[in-house]
Amino acid sequence: MNHVAVRALVLVLLACSLPIVASAGVAGAPAASSSQSVASDALAQTDEPATNETPRHQNPDEYDGSGDDEELESWLEDQLASQLQDSTVALSEGQYDQARDHVGEEYEERLEQYAEVTGGTGDEDDPSEAYRNASQEHERMAEIIEEYEQTQAEYEEALAEGDEERAHELARELEALYDELDEAGENAVTSYETIANETDQDLSDAADSINESRSSIDSEQSAVRDQQFVETELDLEVADETASFDDPMVVHGEVRTEDGSPVEEGELEILVEDDPVELGEPSEEWWAGEDRFEFEYRPTDLDLEAETVTVEYVPDGDTDYLGSEAELEVSPEQTTATIDDFATTGEATYGEPVSVSGSVSAAGAPVDDVPVAISVDGELLGTTNTTDGEFDGTVSVPANVSEGEGTITASLPFEDRTLTASPAEAPITVTETDTELTASATAIGEEEIAVDGSFETAAGDPLDNQTLEVRIDGVTAETVETDADGEISGTVETGAVDDEDVTVTVVFDGTESNLAAAEAESTVAMPDGGDSLSVPRSAIVGVGALLGVGMLGLAGWWRRRSRRDERDRAPAAAVAAAGPDIDPVATRDRVDGLLERADERRRDGRHDTAVRTAYAAVRHAYGSALGRPGAATHWEFYREHADETDPEALRELVETYELAAFTPNPVTADQSDRVLALAEQLREDADLE
Repeated sequence: MNHVAVRALVLVLLACSLPIVASAGVAGAPAASSSQSVASDALAQTDEPATNETPRHQNPDEYDGSGDDEELESWLEDQLASQLQDSTVALSEGQYDQARDHVGEEYEERLEQYAEVTGGTGDEDDPSEAYRNASQEHERMAEIIEEYEQTQAEYEEALAEGDEERAHELARELEALYDELDEAGENAVTSYETIANETDQDLSDAADSINESRSSIDSEQSAVRDQQFVETELDLEVADETASFDDPMVVHGEVRTEDGSPVEEGELEILVEDDPVELGEPSEEWWAGEDRFEFEYRPTDLDLEAETVTVEYVPDGDTDYLGSEAELEVSPEQTTATIDDFATTGEATYGEPVSVSGSVSAAGAPVDDVPVAISVDGELLGTTNTTDGEFDGTVSVPANVSEGEGTITASLPFEDRTLTASPAEAPITVTETDTELTASATAIGEEEIAVDGSFETAAGDPLDNQTLEVRIDGVTAETVETDADGEISGTVETGAVDDEDVTVTVVFDGTESNLAAAEAESTVAMPDGGDSLSVPRSAIVGVGALLGVGMLGLAGWWRRRSRRDERDRAPAAAVAAAGPDIDPVATRDRVDGLLERADERRRDGRHDTAVRTAYAAVRHAYGSALGRPGAATHWEFYREHADETDPEALRELVETYELAAFTPNPVTADQSDRVLALAEQLREDADLE
């Protein structure tokens, strides 16, 4: 059936449907169903078979499954929990690569979908965060156990060779790895508990597998301890649990072996909440004695709600002693500090260093090793730490600090802690930085445009993480963000346009920024619709939703069938008949231009941008050659054209594009090389010559 016949069929169906639509209007349509949802369901049924599984690489905001969010949420929870369980089994069986694979790329994709569906908050009780933390701890455990086994083999070899010094050194490493593994396992089990509390998933088997892995390493390490170390105990005592910077808690202590013998080490290292303290001789007669010590604990950033602090003995690596720790009950109180002598650079420019200096003291004493936050009008520039109460450093001005007169402040970056201080302030002038914005646009379908460009300072420094508007004929259609190289690359839906040409403007408005406003404009020739369906849009809108969808589905099916039949008889004629009335030379030039640009990006090391541009070239080639409107997701595009070319090549290109466009993980040089080769192959398959 040719296009004229198709148009005739559509017009006949439109005419026949009008009285039916009128009668349907009298009867009334179900209020709960919109034409859009009916259309989605109908098209899904006519386009391809239904599936009960979310496509592996589909983006959450493009998911259009028939189930509701609750069903999808439940399915994703089952999948994530199952993969966690499989990972723990692999860990317990020593299959570490498999353990990582189970919580690898596919797990991350499903987790992103899950976070989108559940609206993850990032709180401690957020199940999506618990799933993420659990997978990270699984990967960490796999790395640790692998390293433990390798180190253990070296330890056994050193023992066999009689190298006691090397064996002792390796035993220390094994002990450190054991501590890391124990922590990772405990964190994983805590995440399982959060998941169980917030969902219907039972991860008790996974917890058992993790504990089995921990127990196995514990048995191995116990043997190492017996061979190499002497265990110790830390004994502590305080007269008053109150602790503040101006009224420190005085702690008396001693370190002994399990049989009560004193530790024979010259200078002990004692940590409180991971910070070293200075030890002195006991001042109280009731505590004084050989091998006993005393220290003052002056908390700076201890939470006022804390009830205990951890004190740790860290032995010298050359000794035979194992470390030990103890908990001390504490009652924190707050002390007010002052930030004095604050001085800073009077003027600042984007990206340039700003010098800051000053001092922090409390109760007449300098405050050592406390962070000081530097901000301009509420925007954090960075932090610097004190040394003996003094700070002297540099920070840089980000783009989101407004240009003009402002106030720079130095403050303690925490609240409800044992130290507090009023901010110190100084005036500062932030000057505007000139910018340059370049952009080009190319039509890749009847209603979609590929946009590519760069945003940088006048000095040529790339401006990353900046939001730009893409306007179509003066109306904002999309926003895009620059990548780490200041590049933009993406696609924008134009919707139906009346003119052959559209004006595409990429704009940075400079609002609430010290970067100057900039814009780049280009004119794009849009492909017309050919003679495929010359029916007024208003007539189509007037058709009833259900009958209209059925008519469009029938026409679409007939045209697809017609294209397949015609391709079997005359491939060259099929391409000409199927697509819009586009100059093939112009199409070829656009595709080649995009591929050249992608190759330039690849040679410059901008691999994400290279992949996105190569993908845009392939979209353009197939959208032009086969008449597919551009407003489709990357996986819809794949499904539409997989049977027209090498499906594996197209899938690999789409998967790598998804990595470059939708994840924070950068693509590698090898991946961008591969995508450029695939794009060239797919361009040849599109038969644009």
